[in-house]
Amino acid sequence: MLAGGLGAGALIALPDISLAGRTAAGSVAGPVAGASAGTIGAAGSAVPASRYVLLYGTPGTSPFHGGSFAAAQAPKVRSSALPAPKSVAAQLASAPVSSPDQSSVALVTVDAVSSGSQVTLTLVDSTTAVIEKQGSLTITDVPEGTNILATPVFAPGTTTIAVVLAITEPGAKRMIRKIDPLTGDLVTMPGTSYTSHHALAYFDTATGSFAGPFHLGNAPALALSTAAANGSDLFLWTTAEPQASQATKGKGTADTTPQISAFPLGSGKPRFTVPGLHPWPASEPVVTLPSGDAARLVNGRTVQVCSARSGDLTQTTIASLNVIKAKPSAITMEARSDGTVFMTKPGIGKAIITDPADSFRVKNEISFPVPTSPLGAPWSKAVLSASGDTLYVLGAAKTGGVSAYDVATGKLTGSYSQGDNHSGLYLLPSGTLLATSAANPRLTFYSSSLSPLGTLETSLQISAVF
Repeated sequence: MLAGGLGAGALIALPDISLAGRTAAGSVAGPVAGASAGTIGAAGSAVPASRYVLLYGTPGTSPFHGGSFAAAQAPKVRSSALPAPKSVAAQLASAPVSSPDQSSVALVTVDAVSSGSQVTLTLVDSTTAVIEKQGSLTITDVPEGTNILATPVFAPGTTTIAVVLAITEPGAKRMIRKIDPLTGDLVTMPGTSYTSHHALAYFDTATGSFAGPFHLGNAPALALSTAAANGSDLFLWTTAEPQASQATKGKGTADTTPQISAFPLGSGKPRFTVPGLHPWPASEPVVTLPSGDAARLVNGRTVQVCSARSGDLTQTTIASLNVIKAKPSAITMEARSDGTVFMTKPGIGKAIITDPADSFRVKNEISFPVPTSPLGAPWSKAVLSASGDTLYVLGAAKTGGVSAYDVATGKLTGSYSQGDNHSGLYLLPSGTLLATSAANPRLTFYSSSLSPLGTLETSLQISAVF
């Protein structure tokens, strides 16, 4: 996973294969302000596709250069002449985030300026790959060497995107003694201590302006956090740095419990702050429920729900997912428009649909063979059709390819493979399936009936698809 680090990620775009050929008005916007290189660039005035596919990952030895989008027509049937992906943005400060309705994607870049660090949020329209809005704010009075991890969080039903900033600043430099792992000798070397705290900012998509930053004053804290938002509040899980907690004599460092705070949108003062539940937040799956409550999936089997009204916590372990195996697994959780929650645990070959209004009762459970890559990016290994009646999953390790299951019965309804083992699977808005692989061709397209449509090569090691 790409959780942060300047220059770690890049974004590229190509037309959705089954939507290409439809003209979308508008022009591709100019460069992303504050991005270091390979940012969004100019192209023609009409993008010949009504939906773009945005790919996020790590550039290989030959990253995409230039700044134009694909202007070729993608076929609707099987073809070996699909359009090559084009560069959209690079040097991202964190992974992009898609809006709840999948209509736009938020990108964040961080650049050093004379007055501090400039954080720029760019909102890209998923249909046309046009920049919708862009805004910047400056974090002042930060020392050289400061790292800022910026995580955008959409507030559904509003024009607000909250940005959670983990600001890690270097402290005093000193000489430290460490054991050389190669020789076993004790050596002296220069060292620097770092301290993290969090700040909040709010981007208004209607005006393109920022409010904040609001520094939370929670240093020293762990940089990693988890966040979700409803139409009125931002929920933030944070943890105090363990070394800074009060130690009990003779028993080492005291236990550090996460805390949850609810911030009214636009504010840096919490409406409530309550002790959370373990484990520590680390960007685990989190969704906002129809009730407005926030739920996170931890340890691959337990849903923790924070009440939007009071902060009261409830915890439910789901028996279908409560299977422990030595092989680790990617875990996903997705809130659906019908009020249900879809979860996958490919390491045990399980996908379930639950009802959060009924204590996450399992409505449907589908079992499938464990794929070759149940862990690792991309995290998505199984997806639901738009209607919710078909589950598409990566094929078993021995066969590869892609399989389809009937959600109501759990029975296999189709499969296709040429012996290729994919690493990720996504359902595009057109209904086309996109499977990603670790080696070229990294992109393989399938129809909803699992007919192969074509492949594409890219130097990008893909971490996510939007």
